[in-house]
Amino acid sequence: MISRRYRMSKKVVKLDLRRSIKANVRYGGIIFKLHYKQKRIQKPKIVLICDVSGSMSRYAAFVIQFIYGLSAVIKNIESFIFAEELEHVSLFFNDRQPFEDTMVKLIGKSRIWGKGTNMGNALFSLREQYPLLLTSNTVVIIVSDTKTLEIEYTEEELIKLKRSVKDILWLNTLPQDEWDDLPSVQKFKRYSQMYECYTLAHLERVIRKQFLY
Repeated sequence: MISRRYRMSKKVVKLDLRRSIKANVRYGGIIFKLHYKQKRIQKPKIVLICDVSGSMSRYAAFVIQFIYGLSAVIKNIESFIFAEELEHVSLFFNDRQPFEDTMVKLIGKSRIWGKGTNMGNALFSLREQYPLLLTSNTVVIIVSDTKTLEIEYTEEELIKLKRSVKDILWLNTLPQDEWDDLPSVQKFKRYSQMYECYTLAHLERVIRKQFLY
């Protein structure tokens, strides 16, 4: 997920032939001054959207722990939770309170925790209310079991989101052997990289594959 582009450098890493020739035109083509370039690591922006609806209740601690841990290692991550609606929750994780305190505070203040799921509404709200977060350098991470009302509407919103961002990673909390039985999984994985993810071991494998190669 981390792309690499070249930037100008005084270090001798890789000869920038085009700039070297351009800089030495006045010398009749004789190369007196060399220009070099080195690789610049361009990290994507991360937008995290976690399902906290009733069907995800058994994964509540896992979801919050995931947001908590990711916020600790990735700067400027924007975090949201959703059920019937979308809530922006980044502020709960920015002040780095103990995990247990953060979990109690977030669940206690959320208006949507444990309610029904309308992912289409959540994705629509994300596009309409936070368009500046969705760029060609944004990776959206969705944590959800894919179970939602209005599957077709959600699919439409997912297509629109896909067009606006660099990539969508979907961490599916359902065991992979159940995926074939759910139309929502079959539809949504067309527009995302979908991974089985309901344990910290699963999460570690995804993070290593997507962010640490």
